[in-house]
Amino acid sequence: MYKILLVEDNRETAEFVRAALELEDMEVETACDGKVGWSMFQENSYDLVLLDLEMPRMNGEELLREIRRENPYIDIIVYTNYERFGDIKKLVNMGINGYVNKGPSADLQELIDMVKSKLEPMDEEDMTRLIKDTEEIGQ
Repeated sequence: MYKILLVEDNRETAEFVRAALELEDMEVETACDGKVGWSMFQENSYDLVLLDLEMPRMNGEELLREIRRENPYIDIIVYTNYERFGDIKKLVNMGINGYVNKGPSADLQELIDMVKSKLEPMDEEDMTRLIKDTEEIGQ
């Protein structure tokens, strides 16, 4: 079973996302702000972090920076209302592995599909494609 840290200050949103992911057989622990999220990240082992950006005490960007210093390999998906290209580009440069909008047009299935795609192991086709792409870069 995969273990996910969901850092979200809106309790209703956190519960909604947690319930949906648990239906997909994932364990989800929630943090109500960035400081609590950082503490939980340091004390536990997670397979993926779902991260809101606008939170009290420590915002998502600050938490992202701390997590990347601690673990540059864990998948981090930002789940927020930000839609400005410059903000998203900055987050990509900081090392996020995905972005899903949680605004009025949010698609919970899109979030679930992205989480699953990051957690599920590569199949043979994915591995073959990765090897081919790596060989082409080396030429």
